[in-house]
Amino acid sequence: MEREQKEITTPGGHKVVVKTYLTSKEVNGTLKQILSSTEVTDGKAKLSAIVGIERNEKLVEVAVISLDESAENLSERLGDLPIADWQFILKEAGLLAEGNF
Repeated sequence: MEREQKEITTPGGHKVVVKTYLTSKEVNGTLKQILSSTEVTDGKAKLSAIVGIERNEKLVEVAVISLDESAENLSERLGDLPIADWQFILKEAGLLAEGNF
């Protein structure tokens, strides 16, 4: 079964196709990638200072299907967007994973 998608338009006019929901496999896989370098000592986790940035990047990558009608080099092209467009997409992706990150 093909997953439902929706198209959003960033403030800069970029057309972005995103998933309408994330699966537990996608969310858990993303969390595993982010937390794989986390140290736990004396019951306390030591997180890298960049874990929030990595979380945002992974969240957007898993939520976005295409940018301007192309899925080629998606990660790099998303990273090259103006920050206002990136934050717009991140907000949309965050809604999909609400409560999981």
